[in-house]
Amino acid sequence: MSSTDNKRKTAIVTGASRGIGRATALALAAEGFDIAAVALKDEERLASLAGEVEALGRRYRGFDLDIGDIAAHAPMLAAVVETFGAIHCLVNNAGVSVMQRGDLLEVGLESYDRCFDINTRGTFFLSQAVARLMVAGGEAPEGSRSIVFVTSSNAVAATIERGE
Repeated sequence: MSSTDNKRKTAIVTGASRGIGRATALALAAEGFDIAAVALKDEERLASLAGEVEALGRRYRGFDLDIGDIAAHAPMLAAVVETFGAIHCLVNNAGVSVMQRGDLLEVGLESYDRCFDINTRGTFFLSQAVARLMVAGGEAPEGSRSIVFVTSSNAVAATIERGE
């Protein structure tokens, strides 16, 4: 790793293949961050994001990953560290909605578990693992490190049709 690489910053963005996550990844790349993009079963959009990030002069690595799968976090983070070095930023943007809108009394285990595993449990434990790496890395060069959470209006818009 050259001395120039020591000054590079890396951001992990979940839900990076489209929407707010994609815009965030591109904005961070434009600000000088190398990007580790995480999305689930969206290889085509991840590939096009790679081209856009690299066109900005930044390094890129995409990961097809379900953040609800806690066991998949460690191998992904090891690959990020191996590829880029230290992690400077995590943007928790990935999230899912209910599998099917309907009466609160009809919510099934599969839909509930999916929402909880991705939106809450996976996000929490990914943040914890990244924070541990950040702390173990000591003082961040050229500024602080950050973990950002993007939420949804569903967090405050209660409805019986999206109880999960």
